[in-house]
Amino acid sequence: MSVQLQECSEQQTACMQETLQLLKQKGSYVSKLEDYDKHKAKMTSDIDAYKQKLIATEIKLNSSLVNVEMCKAEFRSLESLQVSKTGIIETLRLEKETLTTQLAKRQKTIETLEKEVERLKSVLTTKSAPNIAVSSKVTPAAQPPKLSSALNAHEPLNEPILDNDAKEDIDDTNALNDGQDFDPQM
Repeated sequence: MSVQLQECSEQQTACMQETLQLLKQKGSYVSKLEDYDKHKAKMTSDIDAYKQKLIATEIKLNSSLVNVEMCKAEFRSLESLQVSKTGIIETLRLEKETLTTQLAKRQKTIETLEKEVERLKSVLTTKSAPNIAVSSKVTPAAQPPKLSSALNAHEPLNEPILDNDAKEDIDDTNALNDGQDFDPQM
């Protein structure tokens, strides 16, 4: 029995040592488990914070996308406005050129008519026949040009109205040339 008792004592000592060793390991595992729980709580908190940041970023992104779409729409609107503006400017240039040409023609006609009036006045003052009556018909003023798609390009310029006596004087070159103050350039 003493051998058995000794064996039991040795087994008990071994069991106690193993129990102590297992208790130490248990303490270590419990400590690690507590650390893991703390780490898990921190990670959960971090995940929640990242979720909040993600939501805020998604809201900003959606707002930015809306702003981008608004900018695209405004850009398309500005592009079409630019095309319209370019077309209007080109149309106005063409109208300006046409009006400038018409104005130059009318100014030339006015200059010609003014020279003709001066020449006729000169003829009237130098003519010795007092019984020739020249009516004082006035050429109506030129109407301002009308802006239209046709730009009045086919309408003739206002022609001067001369009475019959004045036309005869113009046709009769001898009546004009009485030898005095005759300008051959006219």
